Amino acid sequence: MFGDRSEALWPLEIGVEIVAVERGVAGAAAENTVVSTYELVVADGQHTTFSEVVATPHGQRAFEVEIVARHHAGGKIELEYDLYVRQARFAQLTWSDYVLHRLALAPRPRLGPDALAAARADIVETEGGVHSQRFTVDGDLYEVRLYAQTMRG
Repeated sequence: MFGDRSEALWPLEIGVEIVAVERGVAGAAAENTVVSTYELVVADGQHTTFSEVVATPHGQRAFEVEIVARHHAGGKIELEYDLYVRQARFAQLTWSDYVLHRLALAPRPRLGPDALAAARADIVETEGGVHSQRFTVDGDLYEVRLYAQTMRG
């Protein structure tokens, strides 16, 4: 509060969204929201973590985005972020276990060990727009979208 950066007194609105990008017929991209848009008002330089676990046909994936937003020169906003994707696959099933599970006569297959599937880190600038980065996990294409804007009137 007593520093020389008066803009640090103004909060920032940040948001995160993760979508699955699928290539359709004729190369057209179709998007399916995996992690719905989370929006939050934070202080300049506040460390924030967004996380969500989603089910996949092969187990589950955990998406985690750690983000720090700061006011930057020229009215821009600096976003420092780390993206981690962890996944746990279902344990191997026998054919009879699979049939019993599909008929709802057996419990859901157990998940195997959790493993880091993807990690990204970057520091970028934005002027109130969207920063996006694509990444793949086991052949599935995703896009993380980061939003930030100052709350300065």
